[in-house]
Amino acid sequence: MIKRKAFPCCLLALAFVAASWLNIGLTISSANADDDQKVDVFLGAGKLGRTVISIDDGVTWIHDHSDDDTARCWCEKDDPHYIECDHHPTSFTGLAVSDDGWFYAQYGWGTPGTIRRSRDAIHWEVVRTDGNGGGLAVANNVVVSLWNGRRWRSIDHGESWAEVKGDLNWKGHPFVKSVGNTLFAVGREDSQFKISIDAGETWKLLPDVNAGWSDSIVEGNGILVSTGNRRLKDQPEVACTARSTDGGQTWTGQELLPGQRWAANVIFNGQDFVNWSGGQQYRSKDGVEWTATPMTAGSFNVRHWGANVCFNDRTETYVAILNVWGNFYEKQKAYRSKDGVTWEELDSEHFSGGHPIGKIVLARVDAKAVQNASEEIDSAKVEVQKPERLSLWSGHAPNGEGTFEDGDAWLSLHRPEKPNGAAVVICPGGGYGGFVTGAEGHRIATWLNQ
Repeated sequence: MIKRKAFPCCLLALAFVAASWLNIGLTISSANADDDQKVDVFLGAGKLGRTVISIDDGVTWIHDHSDDDTARCWCEKDDPHYIECDHHPTSFTGLAVSDDGWFYAQYGWGTPGTIRRSRDAIHWEVVRTDGNGGGLAVANNVVVSLWNGRRWRSIDHGESWAEVKGDLNWKGHPFVKSVGNTLFAVGREDSQFKISIDAGETWKLLPDVNAGWSDSIVEGNGILVSTGNRRLKDQPEVACTARSTDGGQTWTGQELLPGQRWAANVIFNGQDFVNWSGGQQYRSKDGVEWTATPMTAGSFNVRHWGANVCFNDRTETYVAILNVWGNFYEKQKAYRSKDGVTWEELDSEHFSGGHPIGKIVLARVDAKAVQNASEEIDSAKVEVQKPERLSLWSGHAPNGEGTFEDGDAWLSLHRPEKPNGAAVVICPGGGYGGFVTGAEGHRIATWLNQ
């Protein structure tokens, strides 16, 4: 790929015809498919459109794809693969799954993005473009999205959208969350906390609730419990908890861990509410009294451990993908645990690090659909080897009229196993805000190499 610094140019990719087959197959354990032929699927989604799934209870993560597999979030800015992943069309803002088996993901923050849907967590279809905002959630199989500062609903799996009008202020960068069929909108800037019990048709402001209590919310033992990180001006951060005994209409909160922050999202494991902080697992049955137990997490320093966590109540298994600043790509790890205290770190044969993951969900999916989709992909899967990078100007880029500047451009060269003398030049789309080098560059080169 050619990527220029400080001067305009078409992004260029040079691809040759080559491919090598992966000897990877898919097996769905018979113990994981019940009489209705469903399979448990963990789906993780994150930056740059990344999705990755596990169908063996978190033992192995497969079908790891993104819109640009070669880009790097928050690396050195002079790296040709640098992407500012927060304000980007593929910045992750939301992931949800409906009771009728649809997955939904939303991307785009500060720049137009997309809403996507999938039936199998493998194939994704864009159902909305030209917007961005505070994610999406599902209640009663209705998709609710905060999009371009307004509220939208879809009752037909994203085929069409209707705007929801109202008098409440929605300018505080709220993010929408669902707990069962109850929706909450939590403001990042104005700390407003809103609730909807009719799948997003109407909303009510809860004036006595602080949004800092509620980064994540779960239901269990007949109550709702939330955990969140609250920071006041000139004061240290505080890990907070709150609970509601009336379906989310009123809340009572507490500052549980002064000077600390929650390292993950709160989980209900069928008996206890669980979260993690500072190398400890915290458990509570009522959201008020919490008990700490030291944890282990493979090779990672547990005091700094943080992750997106999901729990399978059928198998009583926790899964987690590391979400700590500076620990992505080669440093990103996935974990599995039976008690949430001792975590098994997966090796590179069972999980490959990549773009930051923002959330993990669990759903029961038709086993045949997942099997068919996986076999279709496996039958044409090729190994995308890292392309060679060829510098055009070795850091001494011409400006014209005999002048130069410190800058460069690169060709990304996909070499063939069996060259046939032909070459293809690929110019991915994009602009000054970002280039679609993955889906419209490297993936096309890979396809041509088959």
